[in-house]
Amino acid sequence: MGARLEGIFAAIAPPLGENPDKPLYAVMPLPGYESYFIGKDREGHACLLVTAGEQAGRLASPIRLENLDVQFELRCHLRRNKEAERMGAFTVIRCRSLDGETVRYFLSVCDIIVGMVGDRPKQREVASAVHRLAAIFQKMQKPSARPVNGLFGELYFVWRSGNPSRAVSAWRVDEMARFDFADGNIRIDVKAAGGRLRTHTFSYEQCNPPPGTIPVVASLFVEQSPSGISLRSLIGEIEVGIAAYPDLVLKLHEAVVAALGASLSEALPMAFDTKLADSSLKFYSLLEIPAIRGSLPTGVSDVHFRSDLSHLPVLSVQTLIDQDVGFQELLPSKLNG
Repeated sequence: MGARLEGIFAAIAPPLGENPDKPLYAVMPLPGYESYFIGKDREGHACLLVTAGEQAGRLASPIRLENLDVQFELRCHLRRNKEAERMGAFTVIRCRSLDGETVRYFLSVCDIIVGMVGDRPKQREVASAVHRLAAIFQKMQKPSARPVNGLFGELYFVWRSGNPSRAVSAWRVDEMARFDFADGNIRIDVKAAGGRLRTHTFSYEQCNPPPGTIPVVASLFVEQSPSGISLRSLIGEIEVGIAAYPDLVLKLHEAVVAALGASLSEALPMAFDTKLADSSLKFYSLLEIPAIRGSLPTGVSDVHFRSDLSHLPVLSVQTLIDQDVGFQELLPSKLNG
């Protein structure tokens, strides 16, 4: 995740200057791009500086969040090694945190934005990408929306899928979605159990799906393990699989931050046992699990309950593919451990 930008950033020393009001940045160019610089301000904050084509009309308003600020078309001074100081107008995207994990995440998302917007961008393209970045950092100020174990289960499912780009496309259309994955008539919800009992919480809506859909629960056991794969590495593995689709890579990060919120920095280094996940992953029909079915009494809503799946028949991957060929790309083709 963003290893290219991390390496450049690590080699930059903060600039020294006598005038603290002077917008001064020590920078290095991003190889292969003319319009981007990685930089540090006087305090050592990570920055991405972008020069964009001219655009008539009103300049975008500055953005200031807890861990991010953005100034558009800022007149600033750049220093690169021993070269003469350079002046120019840049959009300056700055990470306001010095926390290592937050900085690493900032650089990784900036790397995605560079790939998505491309070189020599228009100002409106930069502004659009920056607002998606700001939305991600806004979510980092909110409480976590889902347990880390649950997010690992969903990311693991994407990682093991036959086609990660299709899985990410189907994943988390919005945070209010009833199912984790929706693709055509396919509905999949991933349930991660922290113990060794295949008991999960379901909603009434999940167990009473729309007619004509094929609703499936992917159940697995999840445990932390120092020898396992970290969330950060797992996200990086998925990025490699969908690298040809920068917009999907950004969607991946949007979904991760929406789930973790303010716990992002402490959650990313957590490592989980993939051997256990591989060996325990099983599929069941949501139409067969013990559940509350039929019409609810008037005025009753938001019904959730726990169901034990241990005595239910397991669905094979091939059985599901026979029902809908779309399962072939969404489900694991093989498990490598």
